[in-house]
Amino acid sequence: MTAKDLLYKILDYQYLWILPHNQNSKPAKLRLEQIESLLEAFGLTKKQVNPLVQIKYLIGGDKEGMERSKYLRKLTNLQYLLGGEFLRDRENDANAEISEKIIKTITSLYPYIGEETARTSLHISWLFNNLMSFRQQVYKLIYPNGGMDEGFSAGLHYSFYLQSKLKTLITENLHEIDETLWLILDPTKREIEMDILVSKYKYINHDFRAIDLDWRMEDY
Repeated sequence: MTAKDLLYKILDYQYLWILPHNQNSKPAKLRLEQIESLLEAFGLTKKQVNPLVQIKYLIGGDKEGMERSKYLRKLTNLQYLLGGEFLRDRENDANAEISEKIIKTITSLYPYIGEETARTSLHISWLFNNLMSFRQQVYKLIYPNGGMDEGFSAGLHYSFYLQSKLKTLITENLHEIDETLWLILDPTKREIEMDILVSKYKYINHDFRAIDLDWRMEDY
């Protein structure tokens, strides 16, 4: 598995399973366990925090600010990732590949900016936070339509058909966005074998189709 697989699991979890009526369910807990295992495997947990990074966060009108160590204690590993905090704890050259892509693209689009200005204003954390937020919105948009509880409506299914055409078009053009997020999450794009994930990181490859069905039947 790769960090792109982690990305897709996070998108799924953040869309459906973090909702109040779902978050304490068995399917939600098992998905979060998988995410935690993959965060550990790809070095994206708070274990990677660099104590030399000293920042204060202005929260809730606190003019003096909250020390980063205290702020991070309030976050789960998933929140640490989604907030882009992991990028603060990396070496400066860890994101060299995406940095060069940014510089090449931006100087091509805006020649008057110049390479030096682009290089000193990379803000990869801004890129990650903004693009991840957008990707989550897109995930909600293209998520398959739910079925009908009872009866059949030709009109409703025609609506589903029209929507599916746009959803397919969007899905086919997500490659560059997903590749960018993958590159930020794991600049080396590692592929970790399943046996290593299972033995070292306690990853369990659940049959979510069966688990989700059982949960829905119980909930019904």
